[in-house]
Amino acid sequence: MLFATAIVFAQNEKTTVIIKEHQDGDEKVTVIEKFLKNKLCDPLPGIYYAYLDMRSGAFGPEASLPLRSSSFEWGLYSTKEVVCSKGGHFGISTGLGISNAYNYFTHDKVLNVDANRNAFIQSLREYSDQEGHGPGNDYAHRSFLRYWSLRLPVMIQCQWMVSDDPMALAVGAELEWRFGVRSFARYGGSKHTITDDLDYSPVGFNALVSLAFDEAVIFFRMGLTDMFKIKDANNELGDVNQMAIGFGFNFD
Repeated sequence: MLFATAIVFAQNEKTTVIIKEHQDGDEKVTVIEKFLKNKLCDPLPGIYYAYLDMRSGAFGPEASLPLRSSSFEWGLYSTKEVVCSKGGHFGISTGLGISNAYNYFTHDKVLNVDANRNAFIQSLREYSDQEGHGPGNDYAHRSFLRYWSLRLPVMIQCQWMVSDDPMALAVGAELEWRFGVRSFARYGGSKHTITDDLDYSPVGFNALVSLAFDEAVIFFRMGLTDMFKIKDANNELGDVNQMAIGFGFNFD
C-alpha cells in the first residue's frame, strides 16, 4: 500500500494554514488545518474611550460623590508580546499606556482642600463666600477633577479563532503613576483652578479584564488602591477608587 505525505505552509496576517496531502491506494485525500497565528492579539486597545466612576474602595459601592454620568477618560496603549505558546493559544503581553481622565461633578459642587490638604466636596456658593470670588451662585457650567496617568499593564490571555478572526480573553494587573491632578470649575466664560494641591496617591494598582475581537477591544479596569480620601456631604472620610469601562480599537 502506497502512502505519501506532503506538507505545504501558507501564511497570512491572521492564520497559518497547513495543507496535508496523502495517497492511499487510488484515492488522494487533502486535509486543510487552520491554526492560530503565532502571535497574540493586542489585549488592550491602541486608542480608547472609557466611562468613569468612583467607588468606595475596590469593588465597593458607588462613592457618595456628586459625579455626573459624563465622566470619561481617553487614552493610548502600546502593547508587546512577552511569551506566546506554539500556535498562539496562550501568552503574556505587557506594554505602556497613557490616559487623561475627567471626573465631572454636578453643577453646584466643586472639589476643594482644607488647611491639611484633605479633599472635600463644597458648594460653589460656599467656595465663593470663602474665597471672595467665584460665580456667586450655585451654578457652574462644568466642575471636574482632571489628571493624567502612565500605566504599565501585564496581561495573561487565551486566544482562539472565530470565523477566521482572532478573539482573546485577557486578565491582568496594571501599575499606574498619576500626575497633573487638579480640580477645576468653568464659570464666567472661562476655566478656573479650584486647587492643584490635592493630597493624592501618585502610585496605584489596578485589576484589568479585556475581550478583544479582531481589532476591537472592550475592557474593564478597577483600582485596587485608593486615589485619596474625600469628605462627603456627611463630613465622613472615605477611600475613593477609580473604575473604568471602555472600548477602543487597534490599528495594524
